[in-house]
Amino acid sequence: MPIELRITSGARAGARETFSKSVISIGRHPLNDLRLDSEKDLDVSSRHAEIRLVSGTATIRDVGSSNGTKVNGQPLVGDRALFEGDVITLGGAQGASLEFHLIADAADAPLLGTNAAPTPAAAPAPAKPRRDTTARIAEAVELQTSSLRRILYLFGVAVVIIGLGLMYISRQNSAADRATIEKLLAELQEQNAAIAQLRGSAGANGLSNEVGRIQRERDSLLTVLRSGGSRADVTRRIEELSRQQTAAGAVSKVDYERIAEQNTRAVAFIVVEREGNIEGGTGFGLTRDGLIVTNRHVVQNTGGPAPTRIAVQFHGSRRWLPARLVKVSDSDDLAFLRIDAPGTFPTVAGVSPSGGVRTGAPIAIAGFPLGNETAGMGGSIDTITARATWTAGIVSKSVPDILQVDAYVAHGSSGSPVFDQRGLVVGVVYGGPTEAAGRIVYSVPSDRLIAQLPGEAAGVVKQ
Repeated sequence: MPIELRITSGARAGARETFSKSVISIGRHPLNDLRLDSEKDLDVSSRHAEIRLVSGTATIRDVGSSNGTKVNGQPLVGDRALFEGDVITLGGAQGASLEFHLIADAADAPLLGTNAAPTPAAAPAPAKPRRDTTARIAEAVELQTSSLRRILYLFGVAVVIIGLGLMYISRQNSAADRATIEKLLAELQEQNAAIAQLRGSAGANGLSNEVGRIQRERDSLLTVLRSGGSRADVTRRIEELSRQQTAAGAVSKVDYERIAEQNTRAVAFIVVEREGNIEGGTGFGLTRDGLIVTNRHVVQNTGGPAPTRIAVQFHGSRRWLPARLVKVSDSDDLAFLRIDAPGTFPTVAGVSPSGGVRTGAPIAIAGFPLGNETAGMGGSIDTITARATWTAGIVSKSVPDILQVDAYVAHGSSGSPVFDQRGLVVGVVYGGPTEAAGRIVYSVPSDRLIAQLPGEAAGVVKQ
């Protein structure tokens, strides 16, 4: 069942988009299905709301937005059914409003995600009569309460099954198993002590949430073991937590202050102007004469207009430097800029081959997530002082085409350098899946960057 969302207020007022997929994400992040303006619709969150289409029924939920969602003026709590003509309000005065419409004939629907315009070929069919508010509320209540009844029924069945399972497990734990259980308990106690030391270490800044989560999981496992739970399941969970703790411990021991001191001044805020619209991204200096690397999509829109102006501002500076595009990669999301101003410019400590990067290795990312909206940037694009944001993480996957890391990025982080624990670049951030909320990050491996470096930048490669 295709639907049409008509934007009635906000920066994109007047636009219409049609969708036929089962899950439609709405927000300011560029990876949303319905993307609102990241610079103007400031009351709309990066991931604000989500519409689901199941068996011909459309429902909407708020996915943790900062300023809330309303349907027909009523605050949205949990899931709510949508009907023809419903008005969805995202955020407050600087938010946006949408109208929800059903499309009866999918064959007449425009392409997914395109702006729709009325077709003059035939007179429009009469609009379906809008039901009164009482009927619509009754149907929504019935939809939600029926779901609740199913959930309660399944919960009751699950409780019975779990109870029977626990009884069976308790009977299986004979006296001969006590030595194994006591050994596991001792192992957990030792690892809890190690976590306590990790939480107090000076290098663990920014890891308190992860360390706290591991601590809570271990405490729950202790409870399960003491109550006679499955040793096989607990052993598996202990091994997984041990790997997570090892990764967190490695991150906590990295000298991030040294890495930042070596590289921060070379991280640049990039702005690109196209037909009066300004978009932001990140890049970093490779050579003293002003060669900068960023993402291809930051400076070049496929099928769109060429940039009329490019400017860069290095971390800690208020000076905007004009730049021009000198090379675009055909195979990867990479582009190279040249500063069109005299001077000597900061560079990163070096670029290291990514072939030796292993899963679980600690990394750091420096860039400008959310552009000039981040703290310390000063607000207006004309008066800001560029101040890069640093985040820590680990490598979660390393293959020839992609270096995947567990860290945080957002719109504006495109082109950010990924540093290893020596402070050398091993990747260039270019995006991630929408459902990961910025926590799964894709980057171009440095091996592919090295293969495309201009000749004058060969000296930046460090083994």
